[in-house]
Amino acid sequence: MDDTVRWSLKVSRVTDEALRAHLGQMGGRKGDLSKFVEEAVQARLRYAKPVARRSASAARDRAKLGEALREVRARTRGLSQARLEKIVAEAVAYARARR
Repeated sequence: MDDTVRWSLKVSRVTDEALRAHLGQMGGRKGDLSKFVEEAVQARLRYAKPVARRSASAARDRAKLGEALREVRARTRGLSQARLEKIVAEAVAYARARR
């Protein structure tokens, strides 16, 4: 693979043990786990159903989001970049603390 990215995945212990046993029985070597996952994802994508067109409600939701963004931009137009970044950082910290 010339251009790769790193994924961080979580699977059940049972799945992990079954896959590692399978790869071991097949004479698995370094990199075989990554190769197995990539081939499985590619196969799944090949046979996946095409994504349906957006529904009317999705279009309405997108329009509502657009309107909300315009309102936020209008209200924050006078803020400095530093102040805006501080407000966003505080909001993110608050949301993470409430998880």
